[in-house]
Amino acid sequence: MHKLLATDYMALAIAQAQRGGPATYTNPQVGAVLVKAGQVIASGYHQRFGGDHAEVATLKQVTAAMAQGATLYVTLEPCSHFGKTPPCCRRVVAAGIKKVVIGQLDPHPIVAGRGRDYLQQHGVQVETGCLTTQVEALNPHYNWFYRQQRPWITLKAAVTIDGKLNAQAQQRSLISNQASYLDSQQLRSQSQAILIGAHTLAVDDPALTVRLQALAHPPVRLVLATTSQVAVGKQLVKPSDVPTYLLCRQATANDAIVTAAPNVHVLIDDWTPAKISAWCAKQGWQSLLVEGGSQVQAEFVAAGLVDEVILYLAPMLFGGQALPLVQGVATAKPLQFQAPRLTQLGDNVKLQWQRKVDA
Repeated sequence: MHKLLATDYMALAIAQAQRGGPATYTNPQVGAVLVKAGQVIASGYHQRFGGDHAEVATLKQVTAAMAQGATLYVTLEPCSHFGKTPPCCRRVVAAGIKKVVIGQLDPHPIVAGRGRDYLQQHGVQVETGCLTTQVEALNPHYNWFYRQQRPWITLKAAVTIDGKLNAQAQQRSLISNQASYLDSQQLRSQSQAILIGAHTLAVDDPALTVRLQALAHPPVRLVLATTSQVAVGKQLVKPSDVPTYLLCRQATANDAIVTAAPNVHVLIDDWTPAKISAWCAKQGWQSLLVEGGSQVQAEFVAAGLVDEVILYLAPMLFGGQALPLVQGVATAKPLQFQAPRLTQLGDNVKLQWQRKVDA
């Protein structure tokens, strides 16, 4: 019989972590596996924001005698602070765990090695760095947020072969197929905030909701506009459980009209991509999906605040004076991206580029 290695157990913990999905919200996806005498005796994961962490969910499945002397494989460093739950590192020590193998140290400054240190100070053997690359891929937005102190910003659009968004001004063009639509809904579910501009609001009147699944924490909806006039009568300012923020550069009498609906807010400032990014970071939102339109996209590109580009490419040409992707603001220098990932979605193609780290 093949003897399992540490990497095999960590791979099982990664698979557990992936079960959490968007339900963990601003908490990371974390999985754990408890091993004794070469056998997996329990496994668990962080199921939802505010719920048991993976270590606790796993230890609850075994008796005190079973946990004594076992090895715990966990994708992320056990927490060391009192938050919505008590510190996991203390629970691990109290359970008599002999060894903890950690996939990744927690970049959150409130942890940042303190969980590892607590375990070692209380006689637990600790190993770090097991399948770290695969583990970090579980929570790219979480890791980026706490390392860079700002949200991961994705620019997303559906475009034609010639890079056009709309065939005619003031008229929405249907470009994507059903497979791309479903995929873009999944993308929304993985985002904590969605941003559009005034033109997109006026022409498309989008709801900016995740319609494929019920989320406990759906992405908040942001609109960048000169004034709130553009929002009057639109879907985004109707009563909803999902917050909408109108980021306006000027105050008007319309502000009182649109904010009459619950969860609709008007914030006045000379909004720039940098200010929007900083404000999102202050709210604790780790990912921002910029869905449009062309002018807003151009502003974020010019500011250098694009970490990822996702395009749904449709097999059609608009030509002529059709609205192109990213138009309106000059860029000081081109943003450089890595080679794309390509996904076939029926007759559409999904292209994903991530920013070069040294760009």
